[in-house]
Amino acid sequence: MRFLAFLLFIAFVLFAIFARWFFICDILNLCEEAPVEVEVAPRLQTLQLTENDSVLLSGYDQFAFSKGIDQPELNTNNEQFLDTLAQMLTADTTKSLEITGRFTPQEKDIMAGFYENMGLARAAAIRDLMASRGIDENRISLKHAITSDSLLQEPLLFAFALNDLPSEYATASYRFTNMTYSDANFPSNSAIFDPGEAFRNYADSVKVYMEAHPEKSIRIVGHTDNIDSEKYNLKLGMRRAESAKEYLENLGITSAIETESKGETEHVASNDTPEGRQENRRVNFIIE
Repeated sequence: MRFLAFLLFIAFVLFAIFARWFFICDILNLCEEAPVEVEVAPRLQTLQLTENDSVLLSGYDQFAFSKGIDQPELNTNNEQFLDTLAQMLTADTTKSLEITGRFTPQEKDIMAGFYENMGLARAAAIRDLMASRGIDENRISLKHAITSDSLLQEPLLFAFALNDLPSEYATASYRFTNMTYSDANFPSNSAIFDPGEAFRNYADSVKVYMEAHPEKSIRIVGHTDNIDSEKYNLKLGMRRAESAKEYLENLGITSAIETESKGETEHVASNDTPEGRQENRRVNFIIE
């Protein structure tokens, strides 16, 4: 009997404990769950700002981006780096900034907004942060590169260039009023415009913008690599610009649209590699 009474007492105590927990936690919702600690890999302190062969800034934390995300996860050190960049650009107006955004092979088919790849989108996000610090976005050029580092430990590159220094390369523009799209929007050896998701997003926004600004016009410029003759490439660039114009008109854009071709004359990269030639095969949409 004593043993049975003891068991009943233990059962009562356990029931009382459970009942109190249920009342406080589930009914009153006053219990706080212990935070789950997530292990975060430390950022490499290898971020640099270069100018030609010189390193102007070094030892800063690398920026961090989640997989498939174009917005950075900023820490205090990143903010300090951007503040210093802005101060340097403000102090010397002869300089411009080149930002290269990287993306992994796993992110190759992921697009963000108007941009054809995650690298460009990430570089554009940093450009916006510089613009918020008073830097004219026209002084900032964007580039992109794919990296074999699946962890994306070094997602951005920063470099200064002199505005008045002549260059053998033109600069591709990635702004709403002056946007560049690659030959990925054209089948191989074709001038038929078959746009991907990034351009379709852009075109829809352009339509809305042009309806609100009927005084504006659009100029479409076709570019090629240097494969084949200069005469052929001039015609190919024009055919691609005309095909892109037809797409915009079929979308319902009624604004004036002009087309032209630069052929192979304004390359933005070397024509010695397949990657460079692909960058040179592009169409530029300029809202004027």
